[in-house]
Amino acid sequence: MALLFTLFLKKSNIMEKLNIKYFTAFLVLFIIGCETPVKTVGFNTWENYSDSKFTIGSEESIETALSFNEAWDNRDFEEAKSLSTDSIRFVIGDGIPRDWDYVIEVNNYRDSVRAANGATVESEIKRIFSIQLEPNKTGTEAVHASIVYTYESDTEYNQWRQYETFFIRDGLVRRWSATGQDIVEDDE
Repeated sequence: MALLFTLFLKKSNIMEKLNIKYFTAFLVLFIIGCETPVKTVGFNTWENYSDSKFTIGSEESIETALSFNEAWDNRDFEEAKSLSTDSIRFVIGDGIPRDWDYVIEVNNYRDSVRAANGATVESEIKRIFSIQLEPNKTGTEAVHASIVYTYESDTEYNQWRQYETFFIRDGLVRRWSATGQDIVEDDE
C-alpha cells in the first residue's frame, strides 16, 4: 500500500514538494497509530481482586482444552494426564476438589453401569472460548466450553448441557470444573 501511495505521489509531483523525512515520519506514526492496544474488561468483587481484569485468551489454550476433552471422552486418561499438571484438581458439582484416582474410579463405575444397561453417552461441543485472567500477571487462561450430552438406552433418553471450565497455564490444564443443566423437552 505504501508503494502504491508513493507511486501516486511521484506521478502527481507532490513528492517533489515533500521532504522524504517528513513523509517517512508521518507514515511510521500512521502505522503505529493504527495498532490496537489490548483492552481489558471485567468486574470482580472478590476481596483483593477488585482491580482484576480479563482479555481474550489464545487459540493454543482452546486446543489444549479440546484435546483434553477428547481424551476424556475416549477414556484415554493417560493422554488426558499428559495434558495436565501433576497437581490438577477436578471440581465436579459438589464443590470438593478431586484427583485423578477419584475421577478414573467414578468414570469406570459409570461406564460399567451404562454398559450393563446397553446405554451410550454422546457429546457435542456447542461453544468454546478462552479468556486470559489477570493479563500480564498470572498467564492463566480460563477456557469455557458448552457441551450437550445425550444419554440413550433402549428405555431411556436424556439430554443435558454441561458447562466445563479448564484453567490452563503453560499449555497444561491445572483445574477442571463442570456443572450441568437438564434440557427440558417441549412435551414436559
